[in-house]
Amino acid sequence: MLFSEESNITLVVTSCGRLDLLKATLESFDRFNTTPIREVFITEDAGDEGVHAVIPAHWKDHCTVFVNQPKLGQLASIDLAYEHVTTPYIFHCEDDWEFYRPGFVEDSITILELRPQILQVWLRNYIYDLRVHSPYIHLGAREVVAGVPCYPLFSDKPEWQSFSLNPGLRRIKEYRLCAPFAAHGGEKALSQRYAQLNLTAVTLEGDAVLHTGFGVHVQTSVERQRKARRSRREHVKSALFLLLGVVIGWFIN
Repeated sequence: MLFSEESNITLVVTSCGRLDLLKATLESFDRFNTTPIREVFITEDAGDEGVHAVIPAHWKDHCTVFVNQPKLGQLASIDLAYEHVTTPYIFHCEDDWEFYRPGFVEDSITILELRPQILQVWLRNYIYDLRVHSPYIHLGAREVVAGVPCYPLFSDKPEWQSFSLNPGLRRIKEYRLCAPFAAHGGEKALSQRYAQLNLTAVTLEGDAVLHTGFGVHVQTSVERQRKARRSRREHVKSALFLLLGVVIGWFIN
């Protein structure tokens, strides 16, 4: 990967204790990204100083690492990094993705430069990835923007629209519309807010990234509490349905 002070793109990567996955992510981005980057910001939210060891050697003069102690959470970590961005574009990435083709940043910037209503450009494969893991997402009619084939994204879920923390190019000015992210309480709330602002997304026909972190998400204490509350609610619902069935059966008999 090339670095240039003339570049208008900053790479931001969030990490949380999965340094093996982070290493593969950085190596694949280094191998396949063909657009010069001005600088890199990495946030390591598990407080692991070992993060420095997985950064490619030729990145280090252009890379700033925030090792959070104590843990901030993903959105606050993003705010921390984005506060230091001085370029109009950010390529945002998490620690569990692998890139597999060149030119994806060039394709993305072509679309964002010509379509101001596009919030971000997605890179995941639709058939084998999104349709399987996010079946509520659908594609609109194929478009070609300055030679780059892409598809508008639509969602059946109001809480999951065009905004995503998955890898992709976005503008710093749209971040500032909703900054700080941590004030919104979660990715769903941010997705709804950007939808209210009538900002949309497209996904490239030429997909470029594979999710490697399914099943190895590092939960924060807040996420664990939410999961516990959901579990308790589900247990209560099950008990009520069971009781209702007993009552109905008693009346029928």
